[in-house]
Amino acid sequence: MEFLLEIVFEIYLELMMFIVPEKKATTKKYRIITAFIAIVVLVGVLALFIWGCVLISDYNNKLGIIPIVIAIVLSIVQIVAGFVLHIKKSDN
Repeated sequence: MEFLLEIVFEIYLELMMFIVPEKKATTKKYRIITAFIAIVVLVGVLALFIWGCVLISDYNNKLGIIPIVIAIVLSIVQIVAGFVLHIKKSDN
């Protein structure tokens, strides 16, 4: 089970970091800024998800669904943005 969870997390992390451009595609400064933003969003998504799970499980508060939904939406937006930017770069 732990191995499966690790694989799923690795795939998720790769999809979240898909928005960061390749090394030779852009300047180093731009790459560092995009990587920083991607990592901040990833940490924020994980924090929102954990917060929502704690609200639901420990405090029996059904409003914990709100941070979980926000985390899912942010993840989807970042992954879609990464795919769009990758397709846009491939067309050039």
